[in-house]
Amino acid sequence: MSSPGLKPTKGTFQLAGREFPRITWWKDPNLRILYFYILALIVTNTANGFDGSMMNGLQSLTYWQDYFGHPTGSKLGLFNCIMSVGSLVGLPLLPSLLDRYGRKSGIVVGSILMLVGIALQSGAVNFSMFIAARFLIGVGDVAAVTTAPLLIAEIAHVQDRAVLVTLCAISYYSGAFIAAWSTYGTLKINVSNSRFYNFPSNTTQSDWAWRAPSVIQGVFTVFMLAIVWFVPESPRFYISTDQPEKALNMLAHYHANGNQDDEIVQLEFAEINSAIAMDKIAGDKSSWLDFVRTPGNRKRLVLLLAIGFFSQWSGNGLVSYYLNLIMDSIGITDPNTQLILNGGLTTWNLVTNTIFAFYVDKFGRRMIYMVSTIGTLIAFTIWTILSAKYADTQKSGLGTGVVVMIFIYYFFYNVK
Repeated sequence: MSSPGLKPTKGTFQLAGREFPRITWWKDPNLRILYFYILALIVTNTANGFDGSMMNGLQSLTYWQDYFGHPTGSKLGLFNCIMSVGSLVGLPLLPSLLDRYGRKSGIVVGSILMLVGIALQSGAVNFSMFIAARFLIGVGDVAAVTTAPLLIAEIAHVQDRAVLVTLCAISYYSGAFIAAWSTYGTLKINVSNSRFYNFPSNTTQSDWAWRAPSVIQGVFTVFMLAIVWFVPESPRFYISTDQPEKALNMLAHYHANGNQDDEIVQLEFAEINSAIAMDKIAGDKSSWLDFVRTPGNRKRLVLLLAIGFFSQWSGNGLVSYYLNLIMDSIGITDPNTQLILNGGLTTWNLVTNTIFAFYVDKFGRRMIYMVSTIGTLIAFTIWTILSAKYADTQKSGLGTGVVVMIFIYYFFYNVK
């Protein structure tokens, strides 16, 4: 027996205040299958990371710039923000979809919309077509990316749940890594003698330099859509829709190789039932006014809103969408160099984010968040000062300093 809140001893995990020996998942036939399915869910965020990094890389490609008339100002802003607009439109529709048709429906709908958007984006012949494609990708992306970690948490074995959800978050940088180096690899594509290239007549053969990364983006989404049909539905969804037998069958099949009397399966089943019953009771007795009814609730609401707001205003958006402009402003104008730096930064992010993810429980979330916030503030301040000094003096050393501070900034950003 273990006391709730205490860390389990080595080789065990906790459930309902009790300790159980850990299962070696790769030796368990049904867990192996389940975790392969979960890999497809993790890939949803890989596709998301690919998209963000790809747009950064495309802006350093000469052929993309030439094709769309070297967009600046509001036009460039629309290129980069339209995907987020699509996400804002799609997000309010998602809860009803997931509650009525199941968690998998979000990934299916999201994947289909993303594939349509990717096809339009890859074959875009003008500004409007590219913008429409980015909007559709945004709607689909928010459906898939929001649903995947939820479904992972609800179908994974309790012993691995936290790690698998964390891996889903980390996978963003794996996609960014692939996209960054893909755009670097396509920089000098020349298919003058190609027999397979047959895009509209107003395109040039070198357009593949920016179309190819978009086509690669679709590979992740195709994989997701192909596998999601075999992924088990959430037992929580089954219980919430009065299908407890299906929930128990799912838990038993994947967590205990079909043994419905397994103690862990019974505890998981009981916990889900209890949680849903409590949610229904709370829903009947609570209202939106409860958020501001007491001083404690008001404080928590302010903290939650502040964390959400400031995490989106932390400065990373500058690098995520306008790295090429930052490089231009400090004298690094060669597309080849810009793409190498973009690839190096995504590699740095992938490595540091993966390492830090496994120390969250050791140091505590509050401490990590404070270190990250203070570190990014200092790094961003120095970065801004060096950039301003470079604008006045044009000294190359200051430009190098900006690049170094960007890497230091992301070191602290990835802590959280």
